[in-house]
Amino acid sequence: MVVMILEAVPPSLRGELSRWLTPVCVGVYVGKVSTLVRDKLWERAVAKAGTGRIIQAWNQSGEPGYGLRAHGLANSTLVDLEGLPMIAVRDAAWSEAMERFHLPKAYAKLDDEDLTPLNLDKAQ
Repeated sequence: MVVMILEAVPPSLRGELSRWLTPVCVGVYVGKVSTLVRDKLWERAVAKAGTGRIIQAWNQSGEPGYGLRAHGLANSTLVDLEGLPMIAVRDAAWSEAMERFHLPKAYAKLDDEDLTPLNLDKAQ
């Protein structure tokens, strides 16, 4: 199963996704597609998102049982906290979480545009 959440993306992208996935509410799409189709949908969504935000989650074997990736998150980033993929919001509690969960120093740079999001897809 694949879930895609879209925010502030062009209507044409929403239309394209509705060919492969079922829209369950505004900006939320679910469906069962192959890994290849899932990855192609991700590539197409990222290419057409502009300044919008996309989150994709899918089931996979092992803990925690799902994969997660995101594009266009302005004040947050994907992190792996003891094997659990989480979206961490960079707010006042950010530095406390950095210390508490011993996150890599690369995540400490809040304004670093070169910060590569964590890809939690175990298949890659």
